[in-house]
Amino acid sequence: MQKIVSIEKQELSAEKVELARKPQSILSDANKLDSKLRGMESKIEKAYLNYKQSQKEWVSKLSDIEQDADRLEDDLVKILDAAQEIGVDGRQIDGYSKAADLVTMLQRIASDGKKLYPPVK
Repeated sequence: MQKIVSIEKQELSAEKVELARKPQSILSDANKLDSKLRGMESKIEKAYLNYKQSQKEWVSKLSDIEQDADRLEDDLVKILDAAQEIGVDGRQIDGYSKAADLVTMLQRIASDGKKLYPPVK
């Protein structure tokens, strides 16, 4: 009886191996997954490098804008000083308020904009 049970177990084990996937089939599927992974990795790497470069350019341009806006602010202060020397309120000069408001807005945006897109390592 033990021999019969042993023989049946061997036959069942053999059938299980036959029913399992072949290693070549698994290797083929694994290779497909590997290709898919490498394609996605390449895509994200390209996006990462593009972001990194764009972020550097963004910060550089914002710094330039901030410096230029600071110079414009200095010019507005000079206008106020010159107007005060002759007894005139410089803020009443046509266009002064709009220019001052725009310069302030540019300075704020340039300063705050640097924080919008953080650098990556």
